[in-house]
Amino acid sequence: MNNQDLYFKNKETEYIFYLVALEGKLQMDFLSINKNHYENKEIAKNWYEETKKMIKDSKHPKLEEAIKNLNKLYRGMGGRINY
Repeated sequence: MNNQDLYFKNKETEYIFYLVALEGKLQMDFLSINKNHYENKEIAKNWYEETKKMIKDSKHPKLEEAIKNLNKLYRGMGGRINY
């Protein structure tokens, strides 16, 4: 068991926490976002799609807020959200 297992039930809840409870550089570090995400639209799109896929079916009470913050981060990278 690694240390992460002590704090998060699964990757889904871990990423929701990162999206909702963290901000700025700390959030970007935990979400593995770096300057490449802002310079390469394909990297940004892949990150966005993988992250959204991981959390979208969650029953977590903060899911809506997490998706909103995910979309905001992606738009900041120059990504377009298709609803």
